[in-house]
Amino acid sequence: MFNIFKTKTTEIIRLTTSRRLDQALIKAGIEDPETVTSLTINGILMKADIKFIRRKMGKTLQELNIFNTSLEEGKLSRGAFARCIGLVSVALPNYISKITDSTFRNCISLKSVTIPQSVTKIGELAFWGCIELASVTIPNSVTELEFRAFNNCISLKSVVIPNSVVKIGGSAFGNCSGLTSINIPDSVTEIGNGAFANCTGLASIAIPQSVVKIGEWVFTGCNIVVSVHPNNPFYASEGGTLIRKY
Repeated sequence: MFNIFKTKTTEIIRLTTSRRLDQALIKAGIEDPETVTSLTINGILMKADIKFIRRKMGKTLQELNIFNTSLEEGKLSRGAFARCIGLVSVALPNYISKITDSTFRNCISLKSVTIPQSVTKIGELAFWGCIELASVTIPNSVTELEFRAFNNCISLKSVVIPNSVVKIGGSAFGNCSGLTSINIPDSVTEIGNGAFANCTGLASIAIPQSVVKIGEWVFTGCNIVVSVHPNNPFYASEGGTLIRKY
């Protein structure tokens, strides 16, 4: 059984059986899923439902709330909402442990996403090409930003990395040309290749004592002044340029 409630601006779908989302929408009198711009789903959300959203609603759906859903296998599938070009805001369930690889890749209209406190990793290419994403709050549960996690987010202006993050992966913020402010907390031990390459808006950055591994081309394409904590055992700054001590 399932129940469907309507409001003026949002379709609220409550799935209480394994019946698919497409069938529930038809039951609600919606023959063309592209007419739905705001959707809240409660109950069991299957992989087939997510695929339906991506393929049939991805161009026109603007607001998606799946906060109160139970996801199949308890996680988002790879590329769950990739290329949903109409998507502006998303509310995710608060039990997922990872923003999986390519989850929001090329969601070119995405401006707001709530990352739950349960998330420990932001996967490869998770937000790649989200060119309208201007700010993001990374919760203090996250320990790793993986390869190209926020690459090509050209509208991203500032990022606060919490003290839980240990690794900033390769090209994690590469080509974020609008980025003007970012902090690297004392928890970070590794910064991957090209992590901030072509971040042309960054004027300065401070490397803490905790960082023991920095990859190649980290600041390629940047006109940036780098400072390093004086007690860092492996790196220093010479005239605003990062150098390795040994």
